[in-house]
Amino acid sequence: MRVLLSAYACRPNAGSEPGCGWNWATHLAARGIQVHVLVAQRNREAIEAGLKVNPHPNLHFNYVSVPAEWVKKYESLHYVCWQVVALKIARKLVRELRIPIAHHVTYASVHVPSQLWRLGIPVVFGPVGGGQTAPAEMLTYFGNDSLKERRRSFITRALRFSPFHRRWLRRMNFILAANSDTLNLVQSMGCQSAQLMCDTAMPLSYFAERPIGFEQREPPLKLLWVGRMLRRKALPLALDALKEARADATLTIAGDGMEPHHVRQAIAERNLQQRVFWKGSRLSWGELREAYAGHDAMLFTSLRDSFGSQVLEAMAMGLPVITLDLNGAHDFVPDGASLKVRVGGPEETVGGLARAIENYASISAHERAEMSKQAWEFARTLTWAARAEFAEDLYRQILSKRTHLENASASEVATVEV
Repeated sequence: MRVLLSAYACRPNAGSEPGCGWNWATHLAARGIQVHVLVAQRNREAIEAGLKVNPHPNLHFNYVSVPAEWVKKYESLHYVCWQVVALKIARKLVRELRIPIAHHVTYASVHVPSQLWRLGIPVVFGPVGGGQTAPAEMLTYFGNDSLKERRRSFITRALRFSPFHRRWLRRMNFILAANSDTLNLVQSMGCQSAQLMCDTAMPLSYFAERPIGFEQREPPLKLLWVGRMLRRKALPLALDALKEARADATLTIAGDGMEPHHVRQAIAERNLQQRVFWKGSRLSWGELREAYAGHDAMLFTSLRDSFGSQVLEAMAMGLPVITLDLNGAHDFVPDGASLKVRVGGPEETVGGLARAIENYASISAHERAEMSKQAWEFARTLTWAARAEFAEDLYRQILSKRTHLENASASEVATVEV
């Protein structure tokens, strides 16, 4: 089988979107599929270095560059222009290699759908997010970006009325939606061939050998916050909850993205200098795995996220999660592996997170170990190997259905001619 894989962001040994693109490509290729990848030119050096270490004979990369250099300064515009150029290359590949199906994996947002449907072959789109919005009552945590976030929410809700998006999305043969918010949005546009699929997965090599045993651990309760310090990730919300919680608990921050003095100021304003630890930079891959294994729970406070790859990383290491009951976390994090907090206004939400911290601090080591087991076992269902197997089955179903319809049409024409 051949597949055309559109992966604008794709790099080995990377997280987020680039890691997603790389894992889709390599795991499909590992199944014996001839994978022809459309990828942004800027990924070339990293990809070729990765292939020297681990060659993949079924992988064929096509590097797509945008001619206008100034466009590179604007990521969203660069991505749109890249899709236009990539479509020209895709047409040539499909024609010369007789590629029967295409799959767009990165970037994957309903705001800027793939244009591969113009190739005239079946297209799978996703897992795609973008249909989720931040709770309006929590926009105070976006600070100066609150107006920008309000504008994004308005645009997202208006997508269902866009004739362009309705047409583009309906032309996809199958849409994999990263959360129920996005699934509901695409279905409201008339896309019925759609289903939920978490937008991230893990390699089997990442998993802890076994769930965490908490019997030997002493107070304080060690909480871990992981991620880039974007406004929507709401680190201040985690600090507010820790301050209010009546529990012997500490918080380790693993991430960057804010000016160090702003982070330290936020900690000092809440008088949490003795309870919050931050090394001032992002942790390495190895350090982060050690952090997951050495803490008692993850605190996930993102106010808008397709899912959150760090949540799956934590569960793969057996770490239970305290999370807001939103977006992908609502859809995919098992109740038995987590404490989910309903989102209301700022005071209600901070209080809910604080009570969740207190409740988790009060449960026994045995109960925490059971949560760890459920987290670890669930994460093992979301592997890249399983994801590639599902995709191959989906491709075959789509192509089989297409062949059946084409044969039926040919039969009807023959009957009419007779």
